This record gives sequence, structure tokens and C-alpha cells, in this order.
Amino acid sequence: MISSPPFRQRKIIGKIITAALFVGALFVLIAAKIHFTESIGSHRLDNDVTPSPNSRRQLQMLEKFGLSQHTAHLNFEIYNGETGETLLSLGDENEANPLNNLVDSRAPRNGHGRETAFFFHIRKSKGGAVKNIMTHCFNLRRAEKRTSPESLTFVDGVLNIDTQTLAGLKKAQETNLVDSGLVDVIVSSYFFEGMMLFNPTHQGRAFTFLPHPVYQTESLYRSLKKRYPDSFRRTDISEWVQSDAFTDNWVVRSLINQHSGELTEDHLVVAKIILAQKFVVGISQYPKETLKRLVMYYGWNEVNGKGFECMNHFLNLENDEDVQFEGKIERGSERWNFLSTVNKYDMDLYYYSLQLFAKQGSTLFGRPYVDKDGVPIDFAKLKAQKDKEKLEAFLNSFHAGDE
Repeated sequence: MISSPPFRQRKIIGKIITAALFVGALFVLIAAKIHFTESIGSHRLDNDVTPSPNSRRQLQMLEKFGLSQHTAHLNFEIYNGETGETLLSLGDENEANPLNNLVDSRAPRNGHGRETAFFFHIRKSKGGAVKNIMTHCFNLRRAEKRTSPESLTFVDGVLNIDTQTLAGLKKAQETNLVDSGLVDVIVSSYFFEGMMLFNPTHQGRAFTFLPHPVYQTESLYRSLKKRYPDSFRRTDISEWVQSDAFTDNWVVRSLINQHSGELTEDHLVVAKIILAQKFVVGISQYPKETLKRLVMYYGWNEVNGKGFECMNHFLNLENDEDVQFEGKIERGSERWNFLSTVNKYDMDLYYYSLQLFAKQGSTLFGRPYVDKDGVPIDFAKLKAQKDKEKLEAFLNSFHAGDE
């Protein structure tokens, strides 16, 4: 059958419309791709967490430690939490990345190069007990200023070099402390500067104890008030934490090396990445379990076979500074909410560290979930107990109605 001219025209017009729609869709896809690329580019700029003043500070620190010739940009890594895409990165191949001075926590102990333990000491987090335990229970050599002037001599089993001040860390770097073989562990409350004592061929293997930010802040305030009564006589905690004398979110700021200015969620992301990748995470409210893990992880040898007995001795000697206010500051109270808000990023990091603590117990140590004393938790027993309590509460509700 021969098609009529009108039918053929309609057929040709239909093909033209189809082709036009296809070309239009193609242009839409191209435009969308261009917009997506531009948006990713702007997103990268928006997520640059290192403002210029802090970049200058990092460069100054690198110059101080003789490493400034390697870099002009020192951002740590930021990832898109949803896609896993690297938004900002100072690549592993770049020697200037300070994080290359630390081993990834999951890297095998028999890796290439030399290593030395690095204890990032967060104030009010069992630091005194941990240092005594390392020295007296495991005969680990560390540095701490004991007498003036500093010297490469041991005083009471401790090398007389100060690693808790910037000036002391500079001296430790000048004396090549890490490569000297004089110490088994570096202890410092300066994360970035302490990390600079190491290098990619002699790396640090880091651990820390994280305290609860609310209890830690309360403890620090009361400790300073006791030490400097005249200065704090008329200063309550709310005034103190809002003053220049207090550094909010100290742990997050230390990890990302930004000690002033406003923080954002992106800064928190970077701190979480550093904590997860570079640290064996300890919790100061679970010291026994944390120390058991450290012994396993670092292969520390007990002195006279009484390591855990010795550990318990020093843990009992030190007051639970960061937990003594647990239960005394009611959750949800005005004081609790205030201190939580001031340290909102440290609070988020702390709760994240609890997740890491549980995860590392399984992935790094093959250990079950345990309580604060390191005793395995019987979840079946706990469930049975809760079911029993629910049943008793249900039955009691009937008895209450009979009264």
C-alpha cells in the first residue's frame, strides 16, 4: 500500500521532533555535567578548612623545624561523608604532609622503617598514671623535664628533656631525640609540634586517652581554682569558659592545628579522620581496658611479670579527675547543656571516639565488647535481665491498680 503524502509528511515531522528531543536532552546532560563540575569546584573551595592565618602558622612551625622548603600548602584531608570522595587532600606522596610522620594505626608492626610510640597527652585524662605505668610497670624510657637545666641524662628513669613545651620540643628536635634511641615513647600535649619530631623514615605510632569534655572542663576549672584561688575567687565556670583564658574544643583544635577562630563541621570531619587513621583510641573512663590494648598493640614487656598488678596500683593512686563529676552534673541540666555547647565539637569527637573504641576492640584486638574494667559483656544476660525487669514492671502495674 502506497502511503499518502499527508501521512509521509507526518512521519517525517515525527522523526524530526524525535531528533530534536534527543539533541535537547544531550545539551541538558552536558550542561548538567558542567554545572556539577563547577559545583564540585566551589565545594572544594568552601570546604578548605585551613584559613590563611592558620596556614601561615603551620608554615612558621615548619620553618622552625626546618621543613618549610617542602611545601606551601598544608591542608589535611577532607572527605565527602556520603560519597567518600576526597574533597581536599595533601597526597601521601607529598613529603610535606605532617601526617606522614605518623603510622596508620592499622599498619602492621613489622612495616618498613623505624617507629617510636607517641602519646598525645590530653589534659585531665589519666596522663599522670599512664606516664608512671609506662616508666615503672613496663620500663619504657620517655622524656620529661625533671631538673634544670635540661640534659641528655636520666633522672629517676626519665630523660631530662621537656617535651611538654614548645621550647623543649625544639630542643628535642635539635638533639634528634627520636633517632637517638634514648626514648621508647614521646609524650606531649602538642600534637602538631610533637608529630614534627618524627619523619617518614622514623615514624610515630600514636595513642591517646580521650576524656569526657563536660567532666574534663569541670575538673580543669576546679583544679585551676584550687591552684590559683585569688584569680578564681570571683570567677565562676561560665565566666571562665567564655574568657580568653579558656580554649574551647581543645582536642579538635589540637588535632587540626587551629588554635583560634571559628570552627565548622568540616574541621570536625578532619579531626575524626586523623583520630581514626592515626590513633589507637583510648577512653579515660575505661583505663584498664585501654591499657590492656596498648600492651597488646605495642608489645610492651611487663617488669617482673606484674604488669597489670602494677597498672592497678598507679590507677588507684591517681584520682579519677575526669570522672569524679560523673553523676554530679546532671545530664540535661543547665550546667551540662552550657558546657556541652561550649565544647560542641569536642563532644561530637568524644562520642565518635566511643564508636572507634568499640570498633578497634574488634578490628585491631579481636576482643569482645567489654565494660570499663575490661570484663567481657554478656549481652544475652543483659537482655534477659532487661526482659525480666520489663515483666516485673508490667506485673507491678496491675498490683498498683489494685491498691
